[in-house]
Amino acid sequence: MILSRYYDMANYGTYKQVMYVYNTLLIVFTLGLPRAYSYFLPRVPNNQAFQLIKKITSIFFVLGTVFSITLFVFSGVIANILKNDELEVALRIFAIVPTLLLPTMGLEGILATYKQSSKMALYTVVTRAIMLLSVIVPVCFFHGGYIEAICGFVFSSVISLLIASYLKYSPIKDEGKDKCTISLRDIFKFSVPLLTASIWGMIIESSDQFFVSRYFGNEVFADFSNGNMNMPFIGMITGATTTVLSPVFSRMNYDKVDPHTEIFPLWKSVFEKSAMLIYPMVLYCLVFADVIMVFLYGKQYEVSGVFFQIKLLTNFFTIIAFAPLLINIGKVKFFSSVHFYGAISLVVLEFIAVSLFKTPYSISVTSAVCSIGRVLVMLLAISKFFEVRFKELFPTRLLFSIILPSLIILVFIRWSLFKFCSFNVIYTIGFSLLLYVVLFAFYCYLAKIDYLKILKSLKK
Repeated sequence: MILSRYYDMANYGTYKQVMYVYNTLLIVFTLGLPRAYSYFLPRVPNNQAFQLIKKITSIFFVLGTVFSITLFVFSGVIANILKNDELEVALRIFAIVPTLLLPTMGLEGILATYKQSSKMALYTVVTRAIMLLSVIVPVCFFHGGYIEAICGFVFSSVISLLIASYLKYSPIKDEGKDKCTISLRDIFKFSVPLLTASIWGMIIESSDQFFVSRYFGNEVFADFSNGNMNMPFIGMITGATTTVLSPVFSRMNYDKVDPHTEIFPLWKSVFEKSAMLIYPMVLYCLVFADVIMVFLYGKQYEVSGVFFQIKLLTNFFTIIAFAPLLINIGKVKFFSSVHFYGAISLVVLEFIAVSLFKTPYSISVTSAVCSIGRVLVMLLAISKFFEVRFKELFPTRLLFSIILPSLIILVFIRWSLFKFCSFNVIYTIGFSLLLYVVLFAFYCYLAKIDYLKILKSLKK
């Protein structure tokens, strides 16, 4: 939000390309290991946990170092591929970050396993605040460019590493340091199939960004990258449920419980509560996407609202906690295969789309359709595991009772505000949110949809 107002679109696009390259390669270099913590820790005694965490963290240090060397050596090649000469220097300065940040990966899995998620919340708030200040202070107060912003990012990464290194061992610091029975072979046997899924996942995540960046330039890429995002609250909710459910599913599968009677009710309950929390917010963002983009990034990024709307459509499906279930019940190869065929299909279809329509919107639409398709395929496998019909996975009546009334309320609010009022962006968002909350709450009261019950369960 801040950088988009201080940089021109070319410089902002370069900064976003650095983050794009890092996040793309990160998928491969983590080897699926962050999930190893929540998979193995529930299966080992507490007195062996210290050595297990140390073993996996050591692997992360090695991977981070290799990642950093790769970024530094191939920065020129990457800059040439993305047709941005300034990217080479930026990537070389940024190259140390993987060595610093990869060892922090998986912290949420450790803390969730030992029911210390409050520490994770504190860590996230503190490190994100430090990162924010480190990036924007050189830009806002010393008129720095994207190079200074990247240097600030490097500094904040050092702080994140120091804090995470302490928190990783804090839950089991008094439990002993006995030799761990989980070998490196066991860890890689679990993570290598996830590595292949990560490779295909990297292609999936980077494909639309690659086509937009290469065929439409860094200014269009800036528009695209701002709009092609999930709202933070969606990531917070789905990330939290995934983190908490992973060790639970691992323990339940290890104990050989009946999937239909023990796991399915938990899985469906989480889906229903996630939908009740997320769907109303997604629908608001869908209707007021252009206003939100102007509020966040400025008038010049109003066109990002179209990319934002397309991306939001996938959130109706991606809130479902399919990944932690499939991985912890041993369906890792299937998970990888879905990503393999999904990646191939996506690249081919996006190449066709950009060749035929020559517009970045066609890439976003193709990406959204393929994303939804992958989720549906994985849900078919889940329905077989639970031995239920596919349609039984969805609380159809509940979803219908949320989506349709929300859309009617939101369309009415938007039409009213733009027809009879001339508010600025801030007042438009403020009044629309207030009206939406009041009208939707009144509807929920009439329809007997109990949101208070969900809020009480979250406190627990």
